[in-house]
Amino acid sequence: MGNRAHVLLFSVIAPFYNVAFRSQLKNYRRLLKEYRSLIGEDIESVLDIGCGTGALAKAFDELGYRVTAVDASISMVAIARHNLKESGVKVVQGDFFEKLPFEDNSFDLLVASYVVHGHKIEGREKFYKESRRICRKEVLIHEFFPNRNRLVYVVEFFERSDYENFVPKAFEELKENFPVVKGVRLSSTTGWYLCRCD
Repeated sequence: MGNRAHVLLFSVIAPFYNVAFRSQLKNYRRLLKEYRSLIGEDIESVLDIGCGTGALAKAFDELGYRVTAVDASISMVAIARHNLKESGVKVVQGDFFEKLPFEDNSFDLLVASYVVHGHKIEGREKFYKESRRICRKEVLIHEFFPNRNRLVYVVEFFERSDYENFVPKAFEELKENFPVVKGVRLSSTTGWYLCRCD
């Protein structure tokens, strides 16, 4: 699926994703409470790429980080702005398939939750390249880990993602693009890929 079709799909389903905002925020708060020590102590600024409805950005904001959230879907940006209006998060519209509206080395930490698997290898390569351009220190990719889960396969089939190709070779693919990659399994189906940019 091309990126325009991908953005259109998520613009259409944005209101349905927003139903899960509270439960996602609760989950991200729990994960950051448990695993925050794995993130470098020298992190001050965070960029959430593919922020969706803003749950991950809000969880980081609550911990005192300076957070910017970006999404390619105008509908997702509108919902994220609404959800984050009481926070300090800056929400902007932007697409990593093009150059994002940020200077080189603008952020200490770049985070992305369930973004990478949604794109074919060409799109993932654009994500990695743009991540390295704008991130000084670390990239945290919250994604699927290898596991044969029928429900995940069905959902990802309907979302027309590249889950089936990304998951089995995620570590190898990331190691080709970042100097250091560590994995932390969070559940039977998900985990963090922690990548150093320097």
